Amino acid sequence: MLYEIPQLRQSNRRLLKRWFTSRDMDLFIWFHKKVPVRFQLAYNKRDTEKAINWDSHKGLRHYLVDSGEINLEHYKQTPILIDLCDQNLCDQKNIATVARNFLAACEEIDIGLSDFIYARLIEHPPELAPHNALHTNRPAPE
Repeated sequence: MLYEIPQLRQSNRRLLKRWFTSRDMDLFIWFHKKVPVRFQLAYNKRDTEKAINWDSHKGLRHYLVDSGEINLEHYKQTPILIDLCDQNLCDQKNIATVARNFLAACEEIDIGLSDFIYARLIEHPPELAPHNALHTNRPAPE
């Protein structure tokens, strides 16, 4: 189940960030004037971690998380996101499964916000949402 991390350090004065976490998922949501404008849902944290990013201007993208742990004899490098859509490895069926798992884990998240995120996850296949696609900025359901 996803639980909110209270007292999160805010690094951007124009956007409010919230963080929800569980054993297998992390959800970061950025708001502008109480409207979600971006989120990142990281999943499969204990195995091959992946992330789904949604942005009100860029749409949905699916990423593999490279943890930066390539050699145990050296310091860990900074994790990076590898775009699966650019490599034609986007899998809408997998994203639909993640969306269902998200719904099962979001009891502690406001229903309007969880519905908003779920709708973005199932709304557009990532292979149809190029990086520069402009999507309408929809307010969160109340």
